[in-house]
Order: sequence, then C-alpha cells, then structure tokens
Amino acid sequence: MTTPNALHNQVTSLPELIRTETWRLEDELRKVVPTRVQHAVRHIVLTGSGDSAIAGSASEQTFRTLVGVPTIAASSLTTSRYLLDAYDNEYPHTPLVIATSNSGEVARVVEAAQRAKKVGGYVVGLTGNQDSRLAQTSDVTVDVAAPAFPSSPGMRSYSMAVLALNLFAIRFAEVRARMTMDEAQAMRGELAALGDVVEQVIAGADATLREVATRWAGLQGVELLGAGPSLASAAFGSAKILEATGKQSSHIELEEFVHLNYFERAAEQIGTVVISPTGSAAASRAAEVAPLLNNLRRPWLAVGDVPGAPVTVPVPQVREEFAPVIQAAVLGQLAAHLMDATGEEPGRGAVGQWADCVDGATTRESALVV
Repeated sequence: MTTPNALHNQVTSLPELIRTETWRLEDELRKVVPTRVQHAVRHIVLTGSGDSAIAGSASEQTFRTLVGVPTIAASSLTTSRYLLDAYDNEYPHTPLVIATSNSGEVARVVEAAQRAKKVGGYVVGLTGNQDSRLAQTSDVTVDVAAPAFPSSPGMRSYSMAVLALNLFAIRFAEVRARMTMDEAQAMRGELAALGDVVEQVIAGADATLREVATRWAGLQGVELLGAGPSLASAAFGSAKILEATGKQSSHIELEEFVHLNYFERAAEQIGTVVISPTGSAAASRAAEVAPLLNNLRRPWLAVGDVPGAPVTVPVPQVREEFAPVIQAAVLGQLAAHLMDATGEEPGRGAVGQWADCVDGATTRESALVV
C-alpha cells in the first residue's frame, strides 16, 4: 500500500529493485574491469560521500572475505587528502579505487578519483550520470542509476550501490580463481533472492515500526548500534532518521558503546536500535549489551536476533556480509514512520537556514585540491 510519504514508498519499492537490478548490474559490471587489472591490483579502496561512503563500509567485509586483496572503505575526504598520499605509481593499477556517487558531481568524490589517477591508481566510477565529472575521470564506469522514482532520502540509490559493490567483490573473486563459476553464480542468486526476504521482512515489521515511531516521536534523539557490516547499517539508519526528522541521530559500534555512549545522561530520551543478524560474529556482545540497555531504561528495539529485547524486528538468517541489504530497508521504514510521527519534511525542505543545500550545492560546489 502506498502512502503520501515518499520515503515509505521508496522502501516498499526495494524488493522489485533488488530482484531485477541485481542481474542488470551483474551483466554490466562483469565486462568492465579488464582481467589483467583484477589480477594486478594489490590494494582496493572503496570511497564515496554520505550514503555512498556508507555503501562502501557495508560492502568492505565482502571484499575482505572473498577477494583476498587488502581492502579499506573510507570517506572521500579521507581517501583524497590522506590515504592516497601513500601511493606513488609503485605498482600497476594500485590502488584500485571504486568511487561511488549517484550524481557523479560530488566534489570530494571527483577529487579522490583525480588524485587516485595521479598516483597511478585505477578508478572504477559507480554513478548514475555517465556525463558527470566522476565518469569523465574514471577509467571505467558502471551505471548504478535506479529506475526513475519519486525523490526522497536515498533508499534506492544506496541499495544500488551496495548491490553493485557486492557483485564486484564476487566477480573479482571469480576472476582471481578464489571461487568457481558455479559458486559465484550461486552467490549472485543469494543477492537477488534478498528481494523476497526484504518484502517479507518489511511487511511483517510495518505495524511494529509504526508503533515504535509513535512512541519515539517526542524523544530527544536516536542511537543505532552495530558491528561489522551492521555498523554500516547503523550509520545508514542514523543518516535516514536525521534526514527524515532532523532529530539528533548517531551510530556507534557495539563494543565502543559500552566504553563511551553508555554514560550518556537522559537515557530514557534516547531511542536505541541494536542491529545484530542471526549468526553474527558479534552476537555475543549484542547479547551482553541488551541487559545494560534495559537497566538504563532506554527505549530500544532489536533488528535481528538479540535476546532480551523489548521489541524485535525478526530477520531471516542470511550471509552476514549481505545483511545490510535487508537492514537498510527496515531502518528506512523506521525513518519513514518517524517522519510521519514528527510531521517533518526531509532535509528540512532545503529552506530557511538550510537553503544553502539546494540542488546539492553544499556537496558539489567545493574547490578540488588535486
């Protein structure tokens, strides 16, 4: 069922997007990076800004697990101004930088791509704009534009980036003979099948998340906890809640929460989401955090499997590296209901004191330092 809330509509469109675009992306990206480059590369950097940076973090573990090449996900500013200084044309096509920007015009991502080329790197641009500065800078590009849909805080563009990055990792592993063709194809099938899982999960969670949003509408803020790939989901959920409501919203790793944010005052005013998929490597730590949250009297919910949670959104077990595809939909759904419950307009409507961001000016109109 559609609603006037464009964010909610984007969430409910994700199952079909995942089912269809996984195979379209796979068909395109398998032809993009030459085999010689995939064999030669010694380091991989996944970079972007905002949601695109988070997509890199969400996919980093897949590269580490499958590809066998040291991989780091970093924001475009960190990549451009700090990481790339370590390279100086020492090895061919290294680092391989996968730079993501749906518009292809985010200044810092373009800068990172240009700096990567300067130090001998090979740049793969994931963008929905093949005429953009990123596309013109990149050695090769992949079209990650989702089929047209009414605008909202980005759900579809993020999902496209996460799918494309995971598919790249599978392809690299296949080319580098770290898995067979049959194993690679089966793993792609797992990704495409997540469309059905997302459809099932968001249908089952909708009433629960609407009720949570109603209770949390007057709270001071929201904090999201996760580990591994789910930490990226915590960052994405925090971003969507911030965009949708303007509320203070943050994310932190499960372990670091116990060292730091555990001590925040007004605990009863902090809605908290613990993201821990079934079978997670960090499941034991999530289970230990649960009674702490209860003792703090924080209002909280679990996405996944956390014993002792007062509210749970159950999620079927999938490969932990792929869990962010499902988690993003759940957290976007929560953000959409919070937007309704608070009566807010996404991005504060880009008016008044937020008018500087009209048409993405605050991210695009920045001097490039190359």
